[in-house]
Amino acid sequence: MNAMVPGLAGGKMSSSDPNSKIDFLDTPELIRKKVKAAFCEEGNAEDNGLLSFVEAVLIPVSQLRIDRLKGDSFLDSGLGDQRPFISDNAPDGTVFSIERDEKFGGPLNYKSFSEIRDDFKEKVIHPKDLKGAVGSAIVRLLEPIRKAFEENEVWKEVEKLAYPDPNAKPEKKKKKVRVRTSS
Repeated sequence: MNAMVPGLAGGKMSSSDPNSKIDFLDTPELIRKKVKAAFCEEGNAEDNGLLSFVEAVLIPVSQLRIDRLKGDSFLDSGLGDQRPFISDNAPDGTVFSIERDEKFGGPLNYKSFSEIRDDFKEKVIHPKDLKGAVGSAIVRLLEPIRKAFEENEVWKEVEKLAYPDPNAKPEKKKKKVRVRTSS
């Protein structure tokens, strides 16, 4: 059973609120904008969509990538950047890293979600640092999907049919004029 991940605005994710979720085809700029605006009150780990996403998606993906690098996985390497979401110099066992400037203590490396949650509650992790790490990880995670989509004209046509532009003006249909002839 998959865990329910709260929306970015806190509480339930809603398809009617585009800012409460990340779409597969969102641009890197839009992803970062949505993550930056996400509810992420300092020290509050409850209803925090970013922390939930780290737990439910980013750490499992990172662990799969670590296993693949060690040869412990039969998964295909897939497309794009397949590095785990860890710092280049992270110690063994790290599954998620939060990069931050040395003046703020340098990178934080975590071996489990519970460590991340505890540090967030204790305000070791600042919301801005969490948002930066999550935003960068999501951008890297979705990059191969966006790239494959952009390179495929059929997929782009299907998207236009499935999700028409609500601001597009409808094409005017010409009325057929019948001409009656008398005999």
